[in-house]
Amino acid sequence: MTNRKIPRYQSVRVLWSYRLVDICIPFIMLLLVHFFFSAQSWKEPYTWLGIMAGFFFLISTQLLGGYSRFADRSIAKKIEIVFKTWAFNVLLLMFIAYLNLAMLDLARSVIVIWVISTPFAILFIKVPINYKSRSTQKGRTEVLVLGNGYRFNEFELANFKRHNIQLHSIIDYDMALLLDKVNSLSPDFLVINLDKSAEPNLIKQLTHLDLKGVQLLTLNHFMENFLRKCFIPYESSELSYLERIKAYSKVNYLLKRSFDIFVSATLLLFTWPLMLLAVYKIKKESPGSIFFKQSRVGLNAEDFQAFKFRSMHENSTFNPYTQEEDPRIFPFGNIMRKTRIDELPQLWNVLKGDMHLIGPRTEWNILVENYEKEIPYYHERHLVRPGITGWAQVLYPYGANTEDARQKLMYDLYYIKHWSIWLEFETLIRTILVVLGRKGL
Repeated sequence: MTNRKIPRYQSVRVLWSYRLVDICIPFIMLLLVHFFFSAQSWKEPYTWLGIMAGFFFLISTQLLGGYSRFADRSIAKKIEIVFKTWAFNVLLLMFIAYLNLAMLDLARSVIVIWVISTPFAILFIKVPINYKSRSTQKGRTEVLVLGNGYRFNEFELANFKRHNIQLHSIIDYDMALLLDKVNSLSPDFLVINLDKSAEPNLIKQLTHLDLKGVQLLTLNHFMENFLRKCFIPYESSELSYLERIKAYSKVNYLLKRSFDIFVSATLLLFTWPLMLLAVYKIKKESPGSIFFKQSRVGLNAEDFQAFKFRSMHENSTFNPYTQEEDPRIFPFGNIMRKTRIDELPQLWNVLKGDMHLIGPRTEWNILVENYEKEIPYYHERHLVRPGITGWAQVLYPYGANTEDARQKLMYDLYYIKHWSIWLEFETLIRTILVVLGRKGL
């Protein structure tokens, strides 16, 4: 029942909006770039170039499934489709131009700026369309949840509401009641969320619903596809779970490491004035050591020394969790925490190879020992190096207890399982939005 494609777009209007964006924006961007960056007059080859670019982009996106109702709605998927399609278009247009020599009369600066800026413009338009389309009545997803084996928390319920997913629940396993609910609601999905093994009669009735076209999803598939987290059962009896989470392949690790070095070096180049300011403010507001060093758990559960700017007064009362309005934090330390400035020294850990720029959050070894006792599969997050920022940090609020650690682990395991360079870019975008004080998309 989980092998069928899952329709992500309940309305096809947004897909036609994407088509309009894809066919028009390349030409519009060429007009704008030419207007602002060229002193020459508009020439006929520009017109053909813009028209062909839009047409080829439309066709290529169609072939990649970008207009399918089953296409993934994530930012990562949109980045992947847009940049893959645009790269193919540029190569195709260069080949066509080479054959007829039409590009010789065009300004190189215009073409270069156009090639670089157009995919970003398309993404800049598509992401808000995607977000807004979910708020309409036609964009709503109706979900009927059978059972209460897992109870969604307030944060998850808020996410459902934000993405226009309407949850209906039925705890009683009575089939007559279930059929009435299905007939009255016509849900897009029926999620199996049982707190015990299903009885043969229930399985038979669910099979009948499946044959009638009711889209059945297990809880773990539902959470993975709609909340983008891997469900962790409270009992560690599901051994097959260990097969689903693997470390990065050699190719993926090489891509990720290249991303780490490039972005970290760029950040160091642009943030050194902020780091100098941090050094000055720390000395002024809380005399003592500039850096805070702590033993953290890294790859293969081995400890390493992580560096941060100190944001608390020295010799503060020990508490592994930070509280709201924590008196241990001095004023600029609070600013550093909110803006992530305190994390900048960890760029050295990234360049050394102790950490990735993006990955599961680094944890104290004393906390890890406690989490391992209470949370099944917790050590799976140590199959990869930790990160300065991560999927859990940008999608879940700051954790203050073991249950929060469990929830964050679900996001960490999703990130490891579904890693791609496109998910890396999405996490970076979401991190920037968090730092700027914006809510995630």
